[in-house]
Amino acid sequence: MSGFSSNHLLVLDGSSGAFRRSAGDLGEVIALLHGGVRPDPETLSRLCLSLRSVQAFLIEEADEQAGREAVSKAFCEDAALRAAVAALVRPVHVAMPVTEVSDA
Repeated sequence: MSGFSSNHLLVLDGSSGAFRRSAGDLGEVIALLHGGVRPDPETLSRLCLSLRSVQAFLIEEADEQAGREAVSKAFCEDAALRAAVAALVRPVHVAMPVTEVSDA
């Protein structure tokens, strides 16, 4: 992989529209890789940028998932920590007012 193609650039803003656009771009890339017609340079540039943004998003998500897994593993292995959290968590009770209605 060249240095240029391995650079990742975060441009996804996390909105559903950005994910939908990237999904559409991935579909175009799949069609191209399957032997479709080579797009014009502007479209090809857009597709490359979209793939880089998806790459950066996946790398960032993998790093965050590794952190979540480490916290989960530490919590599962530490009985004292589980006991401390259990002591802090108190059940919530909600009282609902009850009104009686008589038949008219």
